[in-house]
Formats: sequence, C-alpha cells, structure tokens
Amino acid sequence: MKMYIDWFRSQRILVIISCIFAILILFQSFSSNNRAKNNLKIGDLLTARTSEEILALEKDWAAALVANDLSKVEDLMHKDFRLIRVYGDTPPITREMYLGMKGMSATSAEVTSLRISEELGPIAVARVSWTLDWQQEGAGKLPPHFDMIDTWIKADNGKWQILSRISQVADKAHQPRQD
Repeated sequence: MKMYIDWFRSQRILVIISCIFAILILFQSFSSNNRAKNNLKIGDLLTARTSEEILALEKDWAAALVANDLSKVEDLMHKDFRLIRVYGDTPPITREMYLGMKGMSATSAEVTSLRISEELGPIAVARVSWTLDWQQEGAGKLPPHFDMIDTWIKADNGKWQILSRISQVADKAHQPRQD
C-alpha cells in the first residue's frame, strides 16, 4: 500500500491534470448536448465579435479608398501584406506596390457581404464581397464587383491587420448565404 501512496505523491501533477481533463470532457459532453438543442457551435460568440470587428475594418478600407486616404489603408495592412488577383496574369502585389499605385480613384465602395469562414486564435479568414464604382487612369472604368478571401491577423496589441487578400472579379454582387 505504501508503494501506491508514494507513486500517487510522485505522480500527483499527472493525476490532477488527468482529473481536470476528465471533468472537461464531461462538461463538453453535457454542453454539446445543449449546443445541439440550441443549434450553437463552439466559438459562435467569438466569431460574431470577430465578424463585427473585421466588417468595420473592411468598411474603413472602402471609405479610405473613396477618400483617397492611403495612409488609412496602410494602417490596416500587415507589413507582409499580399494581394493576389486570380484574374489576369499578374504576380502578387506587395503592400508597397499597392500603396504606390497611381491614378486610381473610387467614387463609391461598399462592402456587400462578409462571413468569417475560419477563426484560429489570432487568425481569421473572411469571405468578403465589395461593389465599387472606380477607375484607373489610362484603363478607364474597372469591374464593379469583387469576391475576396481576406486573411486577417490580430497583433499582440489586439489590432487586426490584413495579411493577404485573394481577389476575384465577380459577375454580380454576392448575396450572402442564409445559415
């Protein structure tokens, strides 16, 4: 018996951790039944908050384009930002290249939909659609509708910044799906 008591004392931290995990598993089992009854998923509240925060940032970006305020756009971009256009034959556009584009003007820019598709700690992936009335000097009017996959990263200071944007011209404004 003494041998078992000595073993228990030496393994106390492992036993405590095992007990905590057992309690968490039981709690998760009970709460998943409640989530199923209420049609909730883990992280729904967190994703809703993230969605609101990122939607506000996307709208800030759109407003900055209309105001031709690239310093605001720059604040929203991570230092390693890349824009990848899946139309045409263009290489990825860096933050510096994007901010250095000349002759672009927008008279309106609207975020028409946003849905967080993944959230993993400080990283959120959003499906975003925009409708713009814009043009580029020398090219004329540009396509008005875009679907994008934006990857946002939250810094230690709690500030979200966009790390990458994959952009596709769309035929019409995206209609968000009804979940």
